[in-house]
Amino acid sequence: MTVDWVFAMILGATSVATAALALLVLPLVPRLGRPEKAAQGETDMVFLFDGEQLVDATPEARRFLAGGPPGLSDWHRLCALVGHRFPCFRDRMARLDREGSALLTEAGGSSQLSATWLDGVMRLSLHLPEEVRAQDTPDPQSLAAMAAELTTLRDVVEAMPTPAWQEDEEGAVAWANSAYLTLVRRCQGADTPLSWPLPALFLPPDKDDNAPHRAVIQTDDGREHWFDCVSVTADGALLRFALPADAAVRAETALRNFVQTLTKTFAELPIGLAVFNRARELVLFNPAMLDLFNLEPEFLTARPTLVAVLDRLRETRMMPEPKDYRTWREQIVRLERDAQDGVYSDTWTLPSGQVYRVTGRPHPDGAVAFLFEDISAEMSLTRRFRGEIETGQAVIDSLDEAIAVFSSAGLLIMSNAAYAELWGEDPMLVMGTIDIAGASARWQQNCMPEDTGTTLELSRMIRQRKPWSGNLVHRDGRRLACRLRSVGGGAVLVGFRPDCQVQGAQPEVSRAVG
Repeated sequence: MTVDWVFAMILGATSVATAALALLVLPLVPRLGRPEKAAQGETDMVFLFDGEQLVDATPEARRFLAGGPPGLSDWHRLCALVGHRFPCFRDRMARLDREGSALLTEAGGSSQLSATWLDGVMRLSLHLPEEVRAQDTPDPQSLAAMAAELTTLRDVVEAMPTPAWQEDEEGAVAWANSAYLTLVRRCQGADTPLSWPLPALFLPPDKDDNAPHRAVIQTDDGREHWFDCVSVTADGALLRFALPADAAVRAETALRNFVQTLTKTFAELPIGLAVFNRARELVLFNPAMLDLFNLEPEFLTARPTLVAVLDRLRETRMMPEPKDYRTWREQIVRLERDAQDGVYSDTWTLPSGQVYRVTGRPHPDGAVAFLFEDISAEMSLTRRFRGEIETGQAVIDSLDEAIAVFSSAGLLIMSNAAYAELWGEDPMLVMGTIDIAGASARWQQNCMPEDTGTTLELSRMIRQRKPWSGNLVHRDGRRLACRLRSVGGGAVLVGFRPDCQVQGAQPEVSRAVG
Protein backbone atom coordinates (compact mmCIF):
# COMPACT_ATOMS: atom_id res chain seq x y z
CA MET A 1 0.00 0.00 0.00
CA THR A 2 2.85 2.34 0.93
CA VAL A 3 4.49 1.63 -2.40
CA ASP A 4 1.28 2.39 -4.32
CA TRP A 5 0.81 5.72 -2.60
CA VAL A 6 4.41 6.73 -3.28
CA PHE A 7 4.06 5.73 -6.95
CA ALA A 8 0.86 7.68 -7.24
CA MET A 9 2.45 10.79 -5.74
CA ILE A 10 5.45 10.56 -8.08
CA LEU A 11 3.15 10.10 -11.11
CA GLY A 12 1.04 13.08 -10.10
CA ALA A 13 4.03 15.35 -9.60
CA THR A 14 5.41 14.30 -12.97
CA SER A 15 2.08 15.10 -14.72
CA VAL A 16 1.88 18.52 -13.09
CA ALA A 17 5.43 19.31 -14.18
CA THR A 18 4.72 18.14 -17.71
CA ALA A 19 1.57 20.27 -17.92
CA ALA A 20 3.40 23.33 -16.68
CA LEU A 21 6.18 22.78 -19.18
CA ALA A 22 3.62 22.41 -21.98
CA LEU A 23 1.95 25.69 -21.05
CA LEU A 24 5.30 27.45 -21.26
CA VAL A 25 6.40 25.95 -24.61
CA LEU A 26 3.03 25.89 -26.42
CA PRO A 27 2.96 29.62 -27.41
CA LEU A 28 6.33 29.17 -29.08
CA VAL A 29 5.11 26.38 -31.38
CA PRO A 30 3.23 27.43 -34.64
CA ARG A 31 -0.43 26.54 -34.57
CA LEU A 32 -1.73 23.81 -36.84
CA GLY A 33 -4.01 24.98 -39.63
CA ARG A 34 -2.53 28.57 -39.69
CA PRO A 35 0.10 28.82 -42.43
CA GLU A 36 3.12 30.95 -41.95
CA LYS A 37 3.02 34.44 -43.26
CA ALA A 38 3.60 34.45 -46.98
CA ALA A 39 7.12 35.22 -47.95
CA GLN A 40 7.84 38.52 -49.61
CA GLY A 41 8.70 36.84 -52.91
CA GLU A 42 5.15 35.52 -53.25
CA THR A 43 3.79 39.07 -53.50
CA ASP A 44 6.29 40.20 -56.13
CA MET A 45 5.89 40.23 -59.92
CA VAL A 46 9.18 39.06 -61.40
CA PHE A 47 10.35 39.70 -64.99
CA LEU A 48 13.48 38.40 -66.73
CA PHE A 49 14.58 40.39 -69.78
CA ASP A 50 17.35 39.66 -72.25
CA GLY A 51 17.64 43.05 -73.89
CA GLU A 52 14.06 43.92 -74.94
CA GLN A 53 12.91 40.29 -75.11
CA LEU A 54 11.01 38.79 -72.19
CA VAL A 55 12.70 35.52 -71.20
CA ASP A 56 10.44 34.52 -68.32
CA ALA A 57 7.92 36.01 -65.89
CA THR A 58 5.64 34.94 -63.09
CA PRO A 59 1.94 34.40 -63.96
CA GLU A 60 0.93 37.55 -62.13
CA ALA A 61 3.64 39.48 -63.98
CA ARG A 62 2.39 38.21 -67.34
CA ARG A 63 -1.16 39.32 -66.49
CA PHE A 64 0.20 42.71 -65.49
CA LEU A 65 2.16 42.99 -68.74
CA ALA A 66 -0.90 42.08 -70.83
CA GLY A 67 -2.60 45.29 -69.68
CA GLY A 68 -0.05 47.44 -71.51
CA PRO A 69 -0.57 49.24 -74.85
CA PRO A 70 -0.87 46.83 -77.78
CA GLY A 71 1.53 46.90 -80.69
CA LEU A 72 4.65 47.38 -78.54
CA SER A 73 7.40 44.98 -77.56
CA ASP A 74 7.34 43.43 -74.07
CA TRP A 75 10.03 45.81 -72.78
CA HIS A 76 8.36 48.96 -74.13
CA ARG A 77 4.99 47.76 -72.83
CA LEU A 78 6.51 47.42 -69.33
CA CYS A 79 8.02 50.89 -69.69
CA ALA A 80 4.60 52.25 -70.53
CA LEU A 81 3.06 50.60 -67.47
CA VAL A 82 5.63 51.55 -64.83
CA GLY A 83 7.35 54.59 -66.32
CA HIS A 84 4.83 57.11 -64.93
CA ARG A 85 4.83 55.40 -61.50
CA PHE A 86 8.63 55.40 -61.14
CA PRO A 87 9.91 58.68 -62.67
CA CYS A 88 13.59 57.64 -62.84
CA PHE A 89 12.85 54.21 -64.28
CA ARG A 90 14.29 54.76 -67.78
CA ASP A 91 17.48 56.46 -66.57
CA ARG A 92 18.21 53.84 -63.89
CA MET A 93 17.58 50.95 -66.26
CA ALA A 94 19.95 52.48 -68.80
CA ARG A 95 22.74 52.46 -66.15
CA LEU A 96 21.89 49.05 -64.67
CA ASP A 97 24.68 47.22 -66.52
CA ARG A 98 27.20 49.55 -64.82
CA GLU A 99 25.58 49.85 -61.39
CA GLY A 100 24.57 46.20 -61.10
CA SER A 101 21.37 46.85 -59.12
CA ALA A 102 18.75 49.49 -58.50
CA LEU A 103 15.89 50.04 -56.08
CA LEU A 104 13.06 52.44 -57.02
CA THR A 105 10.16 53.65 -54.89
CA GLU A 106 6.82 54.62 -56.37
CA ALA A 107 6.20 58.36 -56.60
CA GLY A 108 3.41 59.14 -54.17
CA GLY A 109 3.06 55.45 -53.18
CA SER A 110 4.75 52.62 -51.29
CA SER A 111 5.34 50.11 -54.08
CA GLN A 112 8.92 49.23 -54.90
CA LEU A 113 10.73 48.07 -58.00
CA SER A 114 14.07 46.30 -57.68
CA ALA A 115 16.34 45.48 -60.61
CA THR A 116 19.43 43.27 -60.77
CA TRP A 117 21.92 42.75 -63.60
CA LEU A 118 22.78 39.02 -63.94
CA ASP A 119 25.36 38.41 -66.70
CA GLY A 120 23.42 40.29 -69.38
CA VAL A 121 19.96 39.35 -68.07
CA MET A 122 17.88 41.94 -66.28
CA ARG A 123 15.77 40.73 -63.36
CA LEU A 124 12.96 43.08 -62.33
CA SER A 125 10.80 42.56 -59.28
CA LEU A 126 7.74 44.71 -58.63
CA HIS A 127 6.90 44.47 -54.93
CA LEU A 128 3.48 45.34 -53.48
CA PRO A 129 3.65 45.95 -49.71
CA GLU A 130 1.61 43.69 -47.45
CA GLU A 131 -0.38 46.61 -46.08
CA VAL A 132 -1.45 47.53 -49.62
CA ARG A 133 -2.61 43.99 -50.30
CA ALA A 134 -4.25 43.77 -46.87
CA GLN A 135 -6.50 46.75 -47.51
CA ASP A 136 -10.23 46.25 -47.74
CA THR A 137 -10.99 44.16 -50.78
CA PRO A 138 -14.42 44.49 -52.45
CA ASP A 139 -16.74 41.56 -52.59
CA PRO A 140 -16.64 39.27 -55.66
CA GLN A 141 -19.73 40.87 -57.26
CA SER A 142 -18.30 44.37 -56.93
CA LEU A 143 -14.91 43.20 -58.13
CA ALA A 144 -16.52 41.59 -61.21
CA ALA A 145 -18.47 44.78 -61.95
CA MET A 146 -15.32 46.88 -61.63
CA ALA A 147 -13.44 44.51 -63.91
CA ALA A 148 -16.24 44.65 -66.50
CA GLU A 149 -16.32 48.45 -66.33
CA LEU A 150 -12.54 48.59 -66.68
CA THR A 151 -12.70 46.32 -69.73
CA THR A 152 -15.39 48.51 -71.26
CA LEU A 153 -13.40 51.67 -70.64
CA ARG A 154 -10.31 50.12 -72.16
CA ASP A 155 -12.28 49.02 -75.21
CA VAL A 156 -13.76 52.49 -75.58
CA VAL A 157 -10.39 54.19 -75.32
CA GLU A 158 -8.79 51.78 -77.77
CA ALA A 159 -11.68 52.14 -80.23
CA MET A 160 -11.60 55.95 -80.13
CA PRO A 161 -10.86 57.40 -83.58
CA THR A 162 -9.39 60.43 -81.81
CA PRO A 163 -5.73 60.26 -80.71
CA ALA A 164 -5.43 60.50 -76.93
CA TRP A 165 -2.32 60.40 -74.77
CA GLN A 166 -0.98 61.23 -71.32
CA GLU A 167 2.17 63.23 -70.62
CA ASP A 168 4.42 63.13 -67.57
CA GLU A 169 5.99 66.09 -65.82
CA GLU A 170 8.80 66.24 -68.38
CA GLY A 171 6.39 66.34 -71.32
CA ALA A 172 7.12 62.77 -72.45
CA VAL A 173 4.29 60.51 -73.58
CA ALA A 174 3.48 58.19 -70.67
CA TRP A 175 0.41 56.52 -72.22
CA ALA A 176 -1.35 56.56 -75.60
CA ASN A 177 -4.31 54.85 -77.23
CA SER A 178 -4.39 52.92 -80.49
CA ALA A 179 -5.32 55.97 -82.58
CA TYR A 180 -2.19 57.76 -81.38
CA LEU A 181 -0.03 54.70 -82.10
CA THR A 182 -1.53 54.46 -85.60
CA LEU A 183 -0.74 58.12 -86.19
CA VAL A 184 2.84 57.57 -85.00
CA ARG A 185 3.23 54.72 -87.51
CA ARG A 186 1.86 56.91 -90.30
CA CYS A 187 4.35 59.63 -89.42
CA GLN A 188 7.40 57.39 -88.94
CA GLY A 189 6.59 54.87 -91.67
CA ALA A 190 5.34 51.31 -91.46
CA ASP A 191 8.88 49.91 -91.53
CA THR A 192 10.03 51.79 -88.42
CA PRO A 193 9.31 49.82 -85.20
CA LEU A 194 7.68 51.60 -82.30
CA SER A 195 9.79 52.36 -79.25
CA TRP A 196 9.09 53.79 -75.84
CA PRO A 197 8.82 56.58 -75.00
CA LEU A 198 6.66 57.43 -78.00
CA PRO A 199 7.47 60.62 -79.90
CA ALA A 200 5.44 63.70 -79.06
CA LEU A 201 3.62 64.49 -82.30
CA PHE A 202 1.83 67.61 -81.06
CA LEU A 203 3.78 70.43 -79.45
CA PRO A 204 1.87 72.61 -76.96
CA PRO A 205 1.59 76.37 -77.59
CA ASP A 206 4.26 78.60 -76.11
CA LYS A 207 1.99 80.75 -73.94
CA ASP A 208 -0.36 78.27 -72.30
CA ASP A 209 0.22 74.52 -72.49
CA ASN A 210 -3.40 73.73 -71.66
CA ALA A 211 -4.95 76.21 -74.08
CA PRO A 212 -6.86 74.67 -77.01
CA HIS A 213 -4.96 75.13 -80.24
CA ARG A 214 -4.80 73.84 -83.79
CA ALA A 215 -1.78 71.88 -84.96
CA VAL A 216 -0.70 70.30 -88.22
CA ILE A 217 1.44 67.20 -88.71
CA GLN A 218 2.85 65.65 -91.86
CA THR A 219 2.57 61.90 -92.43
CA ASP A 220 5.02 59.65 -94.23
CA ASP A 221 3.19 60.10 -97.55
CA GLY A 222 3.77 63.87 -97.45
CA ARG A 223 0.16 64.83 -96.69
CA GLU A 224 -0.73 67.36 -94.00
CA HIS A 225 -3.38 66.63 -91.38
CA TRP A 226 -4.90 69.22 -89.04
CA PHE A 227 -6.05 68.60 -85.48
CA ASP A 228 -7.72 70.65 -82.75
CA CYS A 229 -5.76 69.83 -79.59
CA VAL A 230 -7.49 69.93 -76.19
CA SER A 231 -5.87 69.32 -72.80
CA VAL A 232 -7.57 68.13 -69.61
CA THR A 233 -6.05 67.74 -66.14
CA ALA A 234 -7.45 64.76 -64.21
CA ASP A 235 -6.09 63.70 -60.80
CA GLY A 236 -2.87 65.59 -61.45
CA ALA A 237 -2.28 63.88 -64.80
CA LEU A 238 -2.31 65.81 -68.09
CA LEU A 239 -4.49 64.17 -70.72
CA ARG A 240 -4.41 65.46 -74.27
CA PHE A 241 -6.78 64.83 -77.16
CA ALA A 242 -6.34 65.63 -80.86
CA LEU A 243 -9.64 66.08 -82.71
CA PRO A 244 -9.38 65.70 -86.52
CA ALA A 245 -9.96 69.09 -88.16
CA ASP A 246 -9.21 68.41 -91.83
CA ALA A 247 -12.83 68.99 -92.88
CA ALA A 248 -13.03 72.21 -90.86
CA VAL A 249 -9.76 73.50 -92.32
CA ARG A 250 -10.92 72.69 -95.86
CA ALA A 251 -14.24 74.47 -95.22
CA GLU A 252 -12.49 77.51 -93.73
CA THR A 253 -10.05 77.62 -96.65
CA ALA A 254 -12.89 77.38 -99.17
CA LEU A 255 -14.82 80.10 -97.33
CA ARG A 256 -11.75 82.34 -97.18
CA ASN A 257 -11.10 81.86 -100.91
CA PHE A 258 -14.77 82.53 -101.64
CA VAL A 259 -14.72 85.72 -99.58
CA GLN A 260 -11.54 86.83 -101.32
CA THR A 261 -13.14 86.17 -104.71
CA LEU A 262 -16.23 88.13 -103.72
CA THR A 263 -14.08 90.94 -102.38
CA LYS A 264 -12.16 91.18 -105.64
CA THR A 265 -15.41 91.04 -107.60
CA PHE A 266 -17.04 93.73 -105.47
CA ALA A 267 -13.94 95.89 -105.79
CA GLU A 268 -14.27 95.85 -109.58
CA LEU A 269 -18.00 96.62 -109.62
CA PRO A 270 -19.00 100.16 -110.60
CA ILE A 271 -22.15 99.73 -108.50
CA GLY A 272 -21.86 100.82 -104.87
CA LEU A 273 -22.60 98.07 -102.33
CA ALA A 274 -23.38 98.60 -98.64
CA VAL A 275 -24.46 95.76 -96.34
CA PHE A 276 -25.94 96.51 -92.91
CA ASN A 277 -26.36 93.84 -90.24
CA ARG A 278 -29.37 93.25 -87.98
CA ALA A 279 -28.32 96.19 -85.79
CA ARG A 280 -28.14 98.32 -88.97
CA GLU A 281 -24.39 98.75 -88.74
CA LEU A 282 -22.31 98.88 -91.91
CA VAL A 283 -20.39 95.60 -92.12
CA LEU A 284 -19.41 95.49 -95.80
CA PHE A 285 -18.85 98.03 -98.56
CA ASN A 286 -16.89 98.24 -101.79
CA PRO A 287 -14.68 101.02 -103.20
CA ALA A 288 -17.47 102.22 -105.49
CA MET A 289 -19.22 103.64 -102.42
CA LEU A 290 -16.28 105.98 -101.91
CA ASP A 291 -16.27 107.09 -105.54
CA LEU A 292 -20.02 107.59 -105.87
CA PHE A 293 -20.58 109.59 -102.68
CA ASN A 294 -17.12 111.07 -101.98
CA LEU A 295 -17.03 109.44 -98.52
CA GLU A 296 -13.91 109.02 -96.40
CA PRO A 297 -12.65 105.44 -95.83
CA GLU A 298 -12.27 106.18 -92.10
CA PHE A 299 -15.97 106.97 -91.84
CA LEU A 300 -17.10 103.73 -93.49
CA THR A 301 -14.60 101.50 -91.66
CA ALA A 302 -15.93 102.82 -88.33
CA ARG A 303 -19.11 100.75 -88.90
CA PRO A 304 -21.61 103.64 -88.97
CA THR A 305 -25.32 102.97 -88.74
CA LEU A 306 -27.71 103.30 -91.66
CA VAL A 307 -29.11 106.56 -90.30
CA ALA A 308 -25.58 107.93 -89.85
CA VAL A 309 -24.71 107.11 -93.46
CA LEU A 310 -27.86 108.78 -94.75
CA ASP A 311 -27.21 111.81 -92.54
CA ARG A 312 -23.75 112.12 -94.05
CA LEU A 313 -25.17 111.83 -97.57
CA ARG A 314 -27.70 114.54 -96.78
CA GLU A 315 -25.02 116.83 -95.36
CA THR A 316 -22.84 116.42 -98.46
CA ARG A 317 -25.85 116.89 -100.78
CA MET A 318 -25.41 113.38 -102.22
CA MET A 319 -29.08 112.50 -101.87
CA PRO A 320 -32.29 114.33 -102.82
CA GLU A 321 -33.04 117.18 -100.46
CA PRO A 322 -36.41 116.60 -98.75
CA LYS A 323 -38.96 119.33 -98.25
CA ASP A 324 -38.83 118.96 -94.48
CA TYR A 325 -36.86 116.94 -91.95
CA ARG A 326 -39.89 114.95 -90.74
CA THR A 327 -40.69 113.79 -94.24
CA TRP A 328 -37.06 112.80 -94.70
CA ARG A 329 -37.08 110.72 -91.52
CA GLU A 330 -40.26 108.98 -92.65
CA GLN A 331 -38.56 108.20 -95.94
CA ILE A 332 -35.67 106.62 -94.07
CA VAL A 333 -38.05 104.45 -92.06
CA ARG A 334 -39.88 103.45 -95.24
CA LEU A 335 -36.58 102.77 -96.98
CA GLU A 336 -35.48 100.38 -94.23
CA ARG A 337 -38.88 98.66 -94.03
CA ASP A 338 -39.22 98.25 -97.78
CA ALA A 339 -35.66 96.95 -98.05
CA GLN A 340 -36.45 94.29 -95.46
CA ASP A 341 -39.42 93.22 -97.58
CA GLY A 342 -37.29 93.19 -100.71
CA VAL A 343 -39.42 95.75 -102.58
CA TYR A 344 -37.49 99.01 -102.16
CA SER A 345 -36.40 100.68 -105.36
CA ASP A 346 -36.04 104.40 -105.99
CA THR A 347 -34.28 106.89 -108.23
CA TRP A 348 -32.32 109.71 -106.65
CA THR A 349 -31.83 112.86 -108.70
CA LEU A 350 -29.07 114.83 -107.03
CA PRO A 351 -28.72 118.61 -107.11
CA SER A 352 -25.58 118.15 -109.21
CA GLY A 353 -27.60 116.51 -111.97
CA GLN A 354 -26.41 112.96 -111.28
CA VAL A 355 -29.04 110.24 -111.10
CA TYR A 356 -28.65 107.16 -108.86
CA ARG A 357 -30.79 104.06 -108.82
CA VAL A 358 -31.11 102.79 -105.23
CA THR A 359 -32.20 99.21 -104.57
CA GLY A 360 -32.66 97.54 -101.19
CA ARG A 361 -32.59 93.77 -100.80
CA PRO A 362 -33.01 91.64 -97.67
CA HIS A 363 -30.26 89.25 -96.57
CA PRO A 364 -30.28 86.32 -94.12
CA ASP A 365 -30.34 86.98 -90.37
CA GLY A 366 -32.06 90.34 -90.77
CA ALA A 367 -29.30 92.04 -92.75
CA VAL A 368 -30.04 94.53 -95.54
CA ALA A 369 -27.98 95.26 -98.66
CA PHE A 370 -28.25 98.50 -100.64
CA LEU A 371 -27.09 98.89 -104.23
CA PHE A 372 -26.30 102.35 -105.61
CA GLU A 373 -25.97 102.57 -109.38
CA ASP A 374 -25.04 105.70 -111.30
CA ILE A 375 -27.53 105.87 -114.19
CA SER A 376 -26.82 109.46 -115.18
CA ALA A 377 -25.58 108.45 -118.66
CA GLU A 378 -28.49 106.08 -119.10
CA MET A 379 -31.00 108.72 -118.09
CA SER A 380 -29.33 111.29 -120.36
CA LEU A 381 -29.48 108.87 -123.27
CA THR A 382 -33.10 108.05 -122.48
CA ARG A 383 -34.01 111.71 -122.37
CA ARG A 384 -32.28 112.30 -125.68
CA PHE A 385 -34.02 109.38 -127.31
CA ARG A 386 -37.34 110.52 -125.90
CA GLY A 387 -36.69 114.00 -127.24
CA GLU A 388 -35.83 112.64 -130.65
CA ILE A 389 -38.97 110.51 -130.68
CA GLU A 390 -41.12 113.44 -129.64
CA THR A 391 -39.51 115.59 -132.31
CA GLY A 392 -40.08 112.95 -134.98
CA GLN A 393 -43.68 112.53 -133.88
CA ALA A 394 -44.21 116.26 -134.05
CA VAL A 395 -42.74 116.30 -137.56
CA ILE A 396 -45.02 113.61 -138.95
CA ASP A 397 -47.98 115.17 -137.15
CA SER A 398 -47.34 118.36 -139.07
CA LEU A 399 -47.69 116.56 -142.41
CA ASP A 400 -50.96 116.68 -144.35
CA GLU A 401 -50.51 113.08 -145.50
CA ALA A 402 -52.02 110.43 -143.22
CA ILE A 403 -49.15 108.07 -142.35
CA ALA A 404 -49.14 104.70 -140.65
CA VAL A 405 -46.07 102.50 -140.08
CA PHE A 406 -46.30 98.72 -139.61
CA SER A 407 -43.48 96.69 -138.08
CA SER A 408 -41.99 93.53 -139.55
CA ALA A 409 -44.45 91.58 -137.38
CA GLY A 410 -47.39 93.40 -138.98
CA LEU A 411 -48.24 95.63 -135.99
CA LEU A 412 -49.04 99.33 -136.21
CA ILE A 413 -46.20 101.08 -134.39
CA MET A 414 -46.55 104.71 -135.53
CA SER A 415 -49.17 107.06 -136.95
CA ASN A 416 -49.76 110.80 -137.15
CA ALA A 417 -52.60 113.16 -136.37
CA ALA A 418 -53.75 113.25 -140.02
CA TYR A 419 -54.20 109.45 -139.94
CA ALA A 420 -56.37 109.64 -136.78
CA GLU A 421 -58.47 112.42 -138.33
CA LEU A 422 -58.89 110.59 -141.67
CA TRP A 423 -59.97 107.23 -140.27
CA GLY A 424 -61.68 108.47 -137.12
CA GLU A 425 -59.46 106.50 -134.73
CA ASP A 426 -56.23 107.34 -132.93
CA PRO A 427 -54.17 104.11 -132.67
CA MET A 428 -52.32 105.51 -129.67
CA LEU A 429 -55.58 105.67 -127.70
CA VAL A 430 -56.81 102.19 -128.64
CA MET A 431 -56.49 99.47 -126.02
CA GLY A 432 -54.20 96.71 -127.19
CA THR A 433 -52.36 96.57 -130.49
CA ILE A 434 -53.56 97.09 -134.05
CA ASP A 435 -52.32 94.76 -136.76
CA ILE A 436 -52.68 94.85 -140.57
CA ALA A 437 -56.01 93.00 -140.52
CA GLY A 438 -57.50 95.43 -138.00
CA ALA A 439 -56.29 98.45 -139.94
CA SER A 440 -57.57 97.01 -143.24
CA ALA A 441 -61.00 96.42 -141.71
CA ARG A 442 -61.06 100.04 -140.58
CA TRP A 443 -60.17 101.21 -144.06
CA GLN A 444 -62.88 99.08 -145.69
CA GLN A 445 -65.43 100.42 -143.23
CA ASN A 446 -64.65 104.03 -144.16
CA CYS A 447 -64.32 103.58 -147.94
CA MET A 448 -66.84 103.11 -150.74
CA PRO A 449 -68.04 99.49 -151.20
CA GLU A 450 -66.63 99.29 -154.73
CA ASP A 451 -63.12 99.93 -153.28
CA THR A 452 -63.16 96.79 -151.13
CA GLY A 453 -60.90 94.99 -153.57
CA THR A 454 -58.41 97.85 -153.48
CA THR A 455 -58.18 97.75 -149.69
CA LEU A 456 -57.67 93.97 -149.79
CA GLU A 457 -54.92 94.41 -152.36
CA LEU A 458 -53.32 97.09 -150.15
CA SER A 459 -53.43 94.72 -147.18
CA ARG A 460 -51.80 91.95 -149.24
CA MET A 461 -49.05 94.26 -150.46
CA ILE A 462 -48.28 95.37 -146.91
CA ARG A 463 -47.69 91.76 -145.91
CA GLN A 464 -45.47 91.18 -148.95
CA ARG A 465 -43.47 94.36 -148.30
CA LYS A 466 -43.78 95.42 -151.95
CA PRO A 467 -44.07 99.02 -153.22
CA TRP A 468 -47.57 99.90 -154.34
CA SER A 469 -49.75 102.88 -155.23
CA GLY A 470 -53.45 103.24 -155.89
CA ASN A 471 -56.62 105.22 -155.23
CA LEU A 472 -59.44 104.90 -152.72
CA VAL A 473 -62.70 106.84 -152.29
CA HIS A 474 -63.60 107.82 -148.77
CA ARG A 475 -67.23 107.70 -147.68
CA ASP A 476 -67.21 111.50 -147.41
CA GLY A 477 -66.47 111.67 -151.15
CA ARG A 478 -62.76 112.45 -150.99
CA ARG A 479 -60.49 110.60 -153.32
CA LEU A 480 -57.33 109.31 -151.63
CA ALA A 481 -54.04 108.57 -153.29
CA CYS A 482 -52.41 105.63 -151.47
CA ARG A 483 -48.77 104.68 -151.49
CA LEU A 484 -46.80 101.87 -149.92
CA ARG A 485 -43.05 102.01 -149.21
CA SER A 486 -40.63 99.79 -147.31
CA VAL A 487 -38.55 101.43 -144.59
CA GLY A 488 -35.65 100.13 -142.48
CA GLY A 489 -35.87 97.07 -140.27
CA GLY A 490 -38.60 95.37 -142.33
CA ALA A 491 -41.17 98.06 -141.49
CA VAL A 492 -43.69 99.34 -144.08
CA LEU A 493 -45.03 102.90 -144.45
CA VAL A 494 -48.55 103.48 -145.75
CA GLY A 495 -49.57 107.00 -146.79
CA PHE A 496 -53.01 108.44 -147.62
CA ARG A 497 -53.39 111.90 -149.14
CA PRO A 498 -56.29 113.65 -150.88
CA ASP A 499 -56.04 113.37 -154.67
CA CYS A 500 -56.99 116.93 -155.64
CA GLN A 501 -56.46 116.43 -159.38
CA VAL A 502 -58.78 113.46 -159.59
CA GLN A 503 -61.33 115.19 -157.38
CA GLY A 504 -61.32 118.29 -159.58
CA ALA A 505 -61.80 116.30 -162.84
CA GLN A 506 -64.60 114.14 -161.52
CA PRO A 507 -66.60 116.10 -158.98
CA GLU A 508 -69.50 113.74 -159.29
CA VAL A 509 -67.86 111.19 -157.06
CA SER A 510 -68.80 113.38 -154.10
CA ARG A 511 -72.33 112.16 -154.38
CA ALA A 512 -71.93 109.38 -151.85
CA VAL A 513 -72.25 110.56 -148.32
CA GLY A 514 -72.43 108.07 -145.45
